Amino acid sequence: MVAWVYVGSVRGFAGKNLVSLGIGRQMLDDGFKLGFMKPYGANPVKVGDVYTDSDAWMINQELGLGQSPEDCCPVVRNQDLLTMALRHELGDMMDEVLTRVEKMQANRDVLLLSGAGTLRSGAMVGLNGYNLINELGAKALIVDRYENDFFLDDLMTAADRLGDNLAGVIINGVEQEMRAALEEQVVSFLDKSGVKCFGLLPKDDLLSSVDVQDAAEILGAKTITGFSHMKRLIKRFYIGAMQVNNASKLFSHAHDFGCIVGGDRPDMQLAAIEGGAACLILTGNFYPSDMILSKAEDNSVAVLTVRDDTFTVAHKLEFGAARSSLHEPEKIKRGLQLVKEGLDFKALYKALGLKKK
Repeated sequence: MVAWVYVGSVRGFAGKNLVSLGIGRQMLDDGFKLGFMKPYGANPVKVGDVYTDSDAWMINQELGLGQSPEDCCPVVRNQDLLTMALRHELGDMMDEVLTRVEKMQANRDVLLLSGAGTLRSGAMVGLNGYNLINELGAKALIVDRYENDFFLDDLMTAADRLGDNLAGVIINGVEQEMRAALEEQVVSFLDKSGVKCFGLLPKDDLLSSVDVQDAAEILGAKTITGFSHMKRLIKRFYIGAMQVNNASKLFSHAHDFGCIVGGDRPDMQLAAIEGGAACLILTGNFYPSDMILSKAEDNSVAVLTVRDDTFTVAHKLEFGAARSSLHEPEKIKRGLQLVKEGLDFKALYKALGLKKK
């Protein structure tokens, strides 16, 4: 009998792709015959003549499942789909997904499903996570980031709605200094409330990184130099608004960072370049000096300029980094390691009714 497992979240960008990829890899290593699907995808990509979801296609390829684009994601959110939905011209999307699922369950032990956005996403086309879980009788894994106390309100609301279909939760992006408190208070609260926590995944600089190209696109920045270094990963951002001596001490313990700095601060720009920056983001639409450009080229540092002020740039990057992709090989390798080390797979398999082969 095939086990249906649905990975969802109560808030977007919680780490569903990371967890789906990590769990899928471990299940394959443990001998399970696995299928993977994102029933409703929100990131269209064309594979041959067919549109599928880019994250679902990446997971299929990384796990070596050899599935077709349609099997990876039967319903893709695009402008045509939305237009038809608004005109009430769509057919039964749930029936389309269930037909695909029935086909995929042959010769498989587990069908791993991943949601797009939140458990509510897809409601306008009849494919929200709650409906899918209910139709399939799937076991749900909720992945979310602990950010504030409202996390528990959202989580318990979802738990009440899912009832016996909830297998448990995974808390992602945990700051090291918060781990002990979460284990003592939040995990204990969940356990006493009948909600199993299968693990706390740590916050990781690499996984939350963006490359220079992504940062430039997020900001609408102009690239002045460093065009050959646009795929370099930025693991964190610093605001260069301090004294240079203090900045130099800070930068000496960092590497591959982005420095958001006023275009009229060549002293800080130089300190960042010499401290190992991946890129400079110059605010106020200033053009850097020839000396800064030369130093940046010598140190493989991209230089971007933006019209926005420092606060606006920092806010845009914080928002964008939370949505960073898992597609880079370095991130995939690190993500697989964190899931393997961070989840209690023995407890997870028991909750899913699976026996390790």
